[in-house]
Amino acid sequence: MSTQSKSINKILQFVIYGIVFLFPLFFLPVTRDFLIYSKFYFLVFAVFGVLFLSFGKFLIGRKFTWIHNPATQSLILILLSYILSIVLMSPNKVQAIFNPQYGLVMISAFVIFYFYASHVFSKAQISPILLLAISGALVSVFSLIIMVDPFQNASLPAYWSFLTNTTFNPVGSSVHFLAYLAFVLVGLGFYMWRMYKSRHHNDDQNKVMMIILGVVVLFTLLAGIFHIFVIAQQIMNEGAQIVIPPFGLSWFAAVEVLKNPMTAIFGVGVDNFATLFTQVRTINYNLTDLWQVNTFNTSRSVILHVLTELGLLGTVGFTLLISLFLKRVKEVKTETAALFITSLVIIFLLPPSIITFFVFFLSLALMAADLHKKSSQEEYIVDLSGLMPIFIGVVVITMLVLGSTVYFLGRHFLAEYYFKKSLDGVASNSLQELYENQVKAIQYNNASEEFHRQFAQTNLLVANNIAAKEQDALTDQDRQTIAQAIQASIVEAKTAVSLNPLKVTNWQTLAGVYRQIVNVAENAPVWAVSAYQQAIVLDPRNPVLRLDLGGIYYLFQNYDEAQKMFEQAVSLKPDWANAHYNLAWTYYQKGLYGPAVDQIQIVVGLIDPATQQEDYKAAQKTLEDFKTKYQEALEEQAEQQQNADQEGTVVPTPTPSPEELNLPSAPATNLDEKIELPEEASPEANIEP
Repeated sequence: MSTQSKSINKILQFVIYGIVFLFPLFFLPVTRDFLIYSKFYFLVFAVFGVLFLSFGKFLIGRKFTWIHNPATQSLILILLSYILSIVLMSPNKVQAIFNPQYGLVMISAFVIFYFYASHVFSKAQISPILLLAISGALVSVFSLIIMVDPFQNASLPAYWSFLTNTTFNPVGSSVHFLAYLAFVLVGLGFYMWRMYKSRHHNDDQNKVMMIILGVVVLFTLLAGIFHIFVIAQQIMNEGAQIVIPPFGLSWFAAVEVLKNPMTAIFGVGVDNFATLFTQVRTINYNLTDLWQVNTFNTSRSVILHVLTELGLLGTVGFTLLISLFLKRVKEVKTETAALFITSLVIIFLLPPSIITFFVFFLSLALMAADLHKKSSQEEYIVDLSGLMPIFIGVVVITMLVLGSTVYFLGRHFLAEYYFKKSLDGVASNSLQELYENQVKAIQYNNASEEFHRQFAQTNLLVANNIAAKEQDALTDQDRQTIAQAIQASIVEAKTAVSLNPLKVTNWQTLAGVYRQIVNVAENAPVWAVSAYQQAIVLDPRNPVLRLDLGGIYYLFQNYDEAQKMFEQAVSLKPDWANAHYNLAWTYYQKGLYGPAVDQIQIVVGLIDPATQQEDYKAAQKTLEDFKTKYQEALEEQAEQQQNADQEGTVVPTPTPSPEELNLPSAPATNLDEKIELPEEASPEANIEP
């Protein structure tokens, strides 16, 4: 082997160890959800660096070596299931490819990492578990510092405001953070036990270092559990609540895919779990604390998520992969087996995330490395030095693949970077910065539903700012700008719908846009009703959609339809005070004072006077007013009935007196002369749900 090849091999080892060490620690607040996206880009670009180094080694020696790996067939099947699921089932294929939590690029990067890491670990002089333990200890120290809230009285810029959240950690969500610490602690603990049993514990310095690392991680794990589940819950600190998908509905979703041959084989499609969740959510879900979470993007566990999005094909691939190593778990080191079992527990119990896949593939690489040490590795060398045309062809194809990968990943990163800058524009109250950076984000990634939904709201903000002027001060240019901004808002919301017409969030955004322009644009009320109806079809047991649609009817005094929607909202969530409150006012407007009083009494019973004093007082005041009006109506009706009996006439149904309402309220922006939008602005135009 040449000196250059040896140098490249050392660099490859350094990069692989760098991934193990830095991945849990790495984050840069330059993208949205930066803990997730930072790790995603770090992983894919580090893996790309590994591939680039291997390509350089191939150019030097004009040959490449393939080392036999027992998991090759299973991993190929998993990648194939991802590709087929995206091609055949995913509505938004680009978003499914680049999803940082469970997309094709992420899983491909981890597969490549596994192959290289298993080879590097098999020749390692230092156990990767020690490196993992050091990284875990650094994560622990950072998290402990944040827990004591050192920036409580500091005036931090919005860019660093996340440091004031005492549950923040470099790993990810609180539950994944605790799982990662447990993973590190298990690996380090069993490693120390094996060293002790094998009498390799003469190095006192290493022994002390490992004990210190273990104590730090254990203390952080216990402190994290107490802080997250006790202290943070008590003070209701932002981000403190643990929000994970319910297991029951995750199971229902997995079973649902088996009812159709296509979804049974290929799943509902990568990045499409949310559309199925809204279909299987039950009325009982509305009685839980999670009811305001309309949908989840992931299942409760990685295994259930795989079955739901990848179908039986992906499930078979992961099952073969896991069973392959389970059968040989007794052949590896104690700490390796313990880490592998721990990773299985994590993927069976926790939702999919980039950190769960990290611990899973890292444990697989350690397993494969131990197995390689016990058996000779079969190497297949392909020498192309004498086949120059084939060599040139391989070089060209490889350069095209690597080049296009860097190009698309670069555009995806720039899109996230500019979108984060637009959010910083919100913090600095700069509408221009918000608008311009969102334009750039969409230019680099036109397939992001979130980008289009947010840009729809930004265009509405522009229109509202101009329309908020005095009516006499509005010029023709202002009216034209308002019309253009409204049209752009509708176009962006409809683009999100077209990217995934099965996702209720997209339809809800479109309906919200129409609702915001009911006082500005012609036909907006009709279009809002249509969009809300489509959202209800996709999410039939969502009380919020019924309440919003009822609000549209109420605003335009269609009290019969409003009553139907509010009654449905109440039936879907009987303990929702706001639904009863809206229904009460609807009854009141229809002159049904008795039912109105009944509903307000329910509202008073549902509101906690200790935590909702203002709402409780308002409800009591409304109840007194309704009772007074009801009593007056009864007395008036009795008097009219007495007169009618004397005169032989029919008593008319009492009509309600006008009353000013706070809920639901129309948008503040209003134009004397409404804007006429083209028919293409309707929700049905150019959209096939």
